[in-house]
Amino acid sequence: MSTQTEPLVRYRMSIAGQDRDSASGEVIEVRNMFDGAVIGTVPAGTADDAQAALEAAQAGAEIWSATPAFRRAAILKAAAAQIRARRDELSAVLSAENGKTIANASMEIDTTARIFEGFAEESLRLFGQTVPLDIQEGLQSDLMITVREPLGVMVGILPFNFPAELYAHKVGAALAAGNAIVVKPPEDDPITTILLTDILHRAGVPGATLQLVTGYGDVVGDHLSKSPDIAAVTFTGSTEVGAVIAANAGRNVVRAFLELSGNDAFIVCDDANIDDAVDHAVAGRIYANGQVCVATKRIMVVRSRYDDFLTKLRARVEALRVGDQTSENTDVGPLISVDAARVVERQIKEAVGQGARLLVGGTRDGAFITPALLEIDTSVGIATDEEIFGPVFSVLAVDSLDEAIEIANASQFGLNAAVFTADLNQAIRAGRRIKAGIVSVNGGNAYRPDVAAFGGYKKSGLGREGIAYTLDEFTQVKSIVLRGVIAEA
Repeated sequence: MSTQTEPLVRYRMSIAGQDRDSASGEVIEVRNMFDGAVIGTVPAGTADDAQAALEAAQAGAEIWSATPAFRRAAILKAAAAQIRARRDELSAVLSAENGKTIANASMEIDTTARIFEGFAEESLRLFGQTVPLDIQEGLQSDLMITVREPLGVMVGILPFNFPAELYAHKVGAALAAGNAIVVKPPEDDPITTILLTDILHRAGVPGATLQLVTGYGDVVGDHLSKSPDIAAVTFTGSTEVGAVIAANAGRNVVRAFLELSGNDAFIVCDDANIDDAVDHAVAGRIYANGQVCVATKRIMVVRSRYDDFLTKLRARVEALRVGDQTSENTDVGPLISVDAARVVERQIKEAVGQGARLLVGGTRDGAFITPALLEIDTSVGIATDEEIFGPVFSVLAVDSLDEAIEIANASQFGLNAAVFTADLNQAIRAGRRIKAGIVSVNGGNAYRPDVAAFGGYKKSGLGREGIAYTLDEFTQVKSIVLRGVIAEA
């Protein structure tokens, strides 16, 4: 934390429609991890700041829920248009503060606009039902009408790895469903979400309906998720933190939607196209510098194809270019922080100590990790439950698809999985047996269609997130029964 008085740019949080500094006056420096330069500062919000937002949100929820759906949708579409118009600016900011390549950042901003637009359109189809009750003896003269209503005040807590896209999934859905939402952005890279909040306010979202409180998770996030004044909290991040948020919400019987950790399996069968599998393995592991919950993490290859796969993968990993994330020639940029890189460095060393063989890379320079290739077996922690959040490829040989599925399901996580095979029947059988939210056939793990019911099995989370599903989760059903209105024959 810093009390720097002359920052490059001093960004502010948004509470009750006003741009504010922290009640404490303290700030958090946001840095470009390529060179360590300070991009700007944001307020280190306090519990008092969070409480002020919660109190304002009650009125914001009433105003927004009373706004007709077609007007809410028009405002969200206008915001999406502005996001597209400012694509280059937003992409540059995101790349600088997050460390992902400019190509990855641009893709994320495109996705952000598309998600807002998608939720706006889906909100116009959020219908109820008319249910004749003559299906139950004694109620044949009654008619039941159902409507979907907003939950009220929500809290959205965002991770660092996809701050813009997950802002859209949480804020877009909450607003489309008629809720108010208080957002706690990641402390490492909050600037893009500050700019997005300003865009939504300018498009017409009331200041008390959408608020953003910057700060640390154990202060701002903790206060927000513990509040008895909210109806729901939606969080993306680690399982460890998710468990704390779920406990906080549970004390007040508040709904918790949690998208948590993953250690995804990537299975290559004996009839797979090896070149395609290698392509997808590389793309799925270096996307966002490997800091993705659904990244390719546990690569299992049948022994008959193992040497061919490993040779080709090794050549690709050795050729990856590490450097300035703003350069179009860069494949892998810096991790979100030096501390994050130190964790990955330690995990690589621990894996080697457990018997893994380091074939390529794995060295750290500041926030950079050179892409690493490890040969492992099931005795190494990363083969089951230890997730590495960085550009590290872990490959192990298996005797069969059955063995690979057994290893995949041995993990406490189950977010996404991938199976490469030319046998469609085998692929479907594998897809049914693997305990994961999405099983991708002949494609990589890092795959999330906007409309998919994204979420995981076991400790990978609770609930599902996606344009076709979230509005159901972010609303509640009310039944209005018209008694005795149907004349009996």
